[in-house]
Amino acid sequence: MKPTNLIAISALGALLLNSAAFAQPDHASAHGARDKGQQHESNRPSQSYDERVDLPRINERELRQLLSRNDAPRAESLPPGIQRNLERGKPLPPGIAKRFDGQLASQLPRYPGYEWERVGADVVLIEAATRIVVEVLVDVLR
Repeated sequence: MKPTNLIAISALGALLLNSAAFAQPDHASAHGARDKGQQHESNRPSQSYDERVDLPRINERELRQLLSRNDAPRAESLPPGIQRNLERGKPLPPGIAKRFDGQLASQLPRYPGYEWERVGADVVLIEAATRIVVEVLVDVLR
């Protein structure tokens, strides 16, 4: 066998072995792997929290007026570390919220499946079942 043929066969063999090392079996799931006949998560259109769920409409100005008319309890703003964890679409951090009580609680707008709570000087609307924050009204209680 000629040396050039031997080199060509060796190079082809090395190329095949190298590509086989990077191939993944059908059952492997890895970033960039293609699913046969299944829609990959990244192929779905991206949706924000507001687009997936039919959320109640909040009139912030009316809510602020209601809270001021009814002498809502005043509070200080949250520390920055806790404030960063209070975001729409995320679970309410445990142990930091307080419910409104008395006549004020009965006058707040009601939405089935949602609850109003106060967190520092902020007022939040959460999903009752999941405790996911739907709306944050910042510094309403200052």
